[in-house]
Amino acid sequence: MVSTRTLAFALLGASQAVDAATPGCGKAPPSSGTKSMTVNGKNRQYILQLPSNYDRNKSHRVVFGYHWRDGSMNDVANGGFYGLRSLAGDSTIFVAPNGLNAGWANSGGEDITFTDQIVALLKNDLCVDEGQFFATGWSYGGAMSHSVACSRPNVFKAVSVIAGAQLSGCSGGTTPVAYLGIHGAADNVLSISMGRQLRDKWLQTNGCTSKNAPDPSAGQQSHIKTTYTCSRAAVTWIGHGGGHVPDPSGSNGAKFAPGETWSFFNAAVSGGGSPTNPSNPSPTTNPGTQPSNPGTNCAARWGQCGGEGWNGPTCCESGSTCRASNQWYSQCL
Repeated sequence: MVSTRTLAFALLGASQAVDAATPGCGKAPPSSGTKSMTVNGKNRQYILQLPSNYDRNKSHRVVFGYHWRDGSMNDVANGGFYGLRSLAGDSTIFVAPNGLNAGWANSGGEDITFTDQIVALLKNDLCVDEGQFFATGWSYGGAMSHSVACSRPNVFKAVSVIAGAQLSGCSGGTTPVAYLGIHGAADNVLSISMGRQLRDKWLQTNGCTSKNAPDPSAGQQSHIKTTYTCSRAAVTWIGHGGGHVPDPSGSNGAKFAPGETWSFFNAAVSGGGSPTNPSNPSPTTNPGTQPSNPGTNCAARWGQCGGEGWNGPTCCESGSTCRASNQWYSQCL
């Protein structure tokens, strides 16, 4: 006979399992493509990109890609969402919102409201992981990514800001969010000092220990990554010698931003570089430079599990499988 106490715990567990699933889990998904909605009386559009093998019963990561000034949602989607789609496999739903007047002025918070409405639709219509919403963007898109981190820290787990500045506002900004900043020393549109201002704001908010963060000289073909020790959420800064570009080249001419962004998002979920493990900075995906991970522990879900030059674990925690995205990167999904 099942005791009342045992039954109560069973019911509690079932309730928690239901609560963990978004309302969209199990539903037939909407198609990928351009979507429209009304926000504050204005017609707004965004591109929704589902994985080719979307599973309605599996929670997915969500990445917002905000475009640059005079760019569009089509530019972001056609560019593979800043190079992240090729790294995601079937794990991620991508969203490219379209700004008003080809930008993100966020007047009266209307672009935050636009983001809110998209998030609500995603949760209602698709099976998403509420703990894995991320945002990235270049230039004005970087500014908007910074803005959602300030305004919606309970929605976005981490952001990657490429050549951004304080252009779209920062309502709130007192709650920690994992922050990756990438900026060029030769940027003559939004100077690297503007990027450092955003970084320093998150160093304070995230409870980070100050340290010297050297940057390459303008025009130098290299990049320098600085990972801070933080008590509340991770902060990483990457300075490079290039200008105002969305896909900077670092040492040996390699395009490093997509790999660094994806690894930073993974680390924000798995705890690498976080307050609980400050000695384990977010790994880099550059071949031959990944930190080793000796021992028998398998990688956590969403963590890296293989790829050319990878020296970490090649097995995955129970319930996930190591799948190759390309020759340099395999992930536990």
